[in-house]
Amino acid sequence: MNLDEFKSLTKGVTAPAGAPSSNTNLDTFITEMRTRDQQERRRLMGMALIYFSVGLVFTGAALGRPPGSRLIGVGFVLVALFAGLKGRWFGRVNYAAPTREFLAAAARRYQFWRATDLWYTIPLLLIFFVGGGLTVWRIAHRYFSEPHIPLVLAAYVVFVVALSVFSFIQGRKLWRQNSAGLLGEIHRRQQELQNG
Repeated sequence: MNLDEFKSLTKGVTAPAGAPSSNTNLDTFITEMRTRDQQERRRLMGMALIYFSVGLVFTGAALGRPPGSRLIGVGFVLVALFAGLKGRWFGRVNYAAPTREFLAAAARRYQFWRATDLWYTIPLLLIFFVGGGLTVWRIAHRYFSEPHIPLVLAAYVVFVVALSVFSFIQGRKLWRQNSAGLLGEIHRRQQELQNG
């Protein structure tokens, strides 16, 4: 039997009616992504509202007091602002973009850490660190004698560093539970597109 005879045998053969096409598969994935993006947007907007309220309480309670509490309040308001901006980012996804662009944007949205996050993370950490330090320094002067104040401030620094490391580890753990699988799926689809 030669190749031409095989061609005539397979002329009427098509894929089974129930077999999903790659377009249907992609449409299902985009629908799932839309749902997930809306959930992330709601979560971030809720966080923004909570942080903004806490910031207002700190700032309002600190009026007429030393600047430490006010700095902490400003820090919470800024965290609320950045959470709100990120929430808007999740709300403005272009689902009609070409597949490569859509997947690249989705990968950026669900990545745990990006270098661009440093532009707001470092100033926020400094605001909280300085605001907390000023508050601890004021309280230490009230309750401790002069030779013990440096020890109190050193304990505060150790506490803040430990809290920052713990928060980073916990954040990564939560990201692995909630988003790492989704990011893996996005990368798998990007690889499929690259391989053609």
